[in-house]
Parts: sequence; C-alpha cells; structure tokens
Amino acid sequence: MPVIASRGASARGARTAPRVIRATAAGAAVVAVLLSGAATAGAQAPPPVTTGERPIGAAPTDKKAFTARVLLPTVGRAAPSNRARVTQRISPYAPYDNDPQILLVLETATGPGGPWYRVLLPVRPNGTSAWVAGSALQVKATPYRVRVRLGTRRMELLRAGRVINRWTVGVGMRAYPTPTGLFAISEVVPQPNPRGFFGPFILTLSAHSDQLTDFDRGEGQVAIHGTNLPGLLGGAVSHGCVRVANTAITKVAKLVPPGAPVEVIP
Repeated sequence: MPVIASRGASARGARTAPRVIRATAAGAAVVAVLLSGAATAGAQAPPPVTTGERPIGAAPTDKKAFTARVLLPTVGRAAPSNRARVTQRISPYAPYDNDPQILLVLETATGPGGPWYRVLLPVRPNGTSAWVAGSALQVKATPYRVRVRLGTRRMELLRAGRVINRWTVGVGMRAYPTPTGLFAISEVVPQPNPRGFFGPFILTLSAHSDQLTDFDRGEGQVAIHGTNLPGLLGGAVSHGCVRVANTAITKVAKLVPPGAPVEVIP
C-alpha cells in the first residue's frame, strides 16, 4: 500500500481491487481507434511556444494548469526530442489503484515528434519529470489548485487564482514531516467506509516521504485524506499525509481533477 498512513491506523483496508483488462485482438483494435480519436478530438493542448532554448506556454500558475492523461504505454525522455535519452517508462495506469494516469504539465516545447510536454511523475525522488510526446497524451486545462501551508496548518482551494475555501488540517509529525514542494494529485480514491479513518476519499499525491521509503508494504506515497478524528486537526499527527475534515475532502474530490497542482509550503 503506497500511502503513508496517519498515526493509529493501518492503511491497507483503504485500497480497492485494481481493474483487470483482458485483451483480445478485436478489443485491441477498438482500443487503438478510441485512443487515436481521444488524442485529437478530446485534447485541449496549449500551443507550444519556444523562446530561444527555453520552452514556455504551459507552466502551472495560480490561475490555470494543464493536465495530461497518458493514453497508452509510452516513455519519458531527457529532452523534447524522439532522439533524446529515455529516462522513464510511463504507464497509462496510476500507481495506487490503477486509475487512469493523469499528470501535471510543467512545460511545452516543439521538436521532432512533438509537440512535447514535460510532466511531473509520481516517482522518487520528488520533483522527477520527463518529456513525453503529445501523441501519447490527452491534455486539458484546469482552473483548480490546492495549497497546503504547513506553518499555519491550513489548506486552501483556489479556482482561477482566487481562494474559494480554507480549512484547518493535520500534518506530519516532526519525525515524519509532510514534504514541501510542487506536487500533483495522482488519483482520487473513494473509500468503502466514508466514516472510517481515511474519511470518504483519499487523494494520492505525486509526493513521497523523505523519511519513509516504505510503509505498510507501500513505498511511502503521501496523500490528502479525510478523518474520523476531527479533534486532531490542526496538529502534527501523521506520518506525512495531510488530514482534513470529511466535508472538505469531499468538496476537493468532486472539484479538483487528477493532475491538478498541489503546492505544499513551509
């Protein structure tokens, strides 16, 4: 189980069974047609703009960010070129629950085989990114961003640059602090028991703990989740996850898509 559990509970009951896809020759052909259509008709790609050697045009801001759904198994490269070194193998399925893999776009660029998108990956070390060809992605815009302020133990939900909600949160203990930086929501995972320890939703992040390389047979992936212990909100009480009230996590889960930016600041 990849999520870092908060103090006092095992995370293993939160995971649902992964989806299993059984392929046939006919089915593979249908999937190929659907993916081909999705890559063109469904995409809302930002126009790549290049200024000198620095590609710009899709960097996330407070007002807007771009998400990229991985449509088929592909590779990430060190530079925006199909001749560049392969640095990652990228699956169309996210690591926690085999949901669709949807990543945060950090930059765009033109180049051989492009357009290209530099995407944030949910792997160690935190902040790892790679360039992926646009033909493997479905790119969409989102106005949403989540900001967690560890110092004040508050979480903000932004839409188009404006804070529309603020909530008190629980954060990592001193020995297991919540990592800081720019991350993204990886998956939105409904829980079978909405009144359980993790509340109605777990939002896994691209972040991983700097202190725990494994936890409860997982790899120390950090999440934002609900709680059945609201009296502990406002404290440093977890192994790295961010706890928030169940009403808050429900709102965020319904509004904010996977791939949206999550900024964690001291």
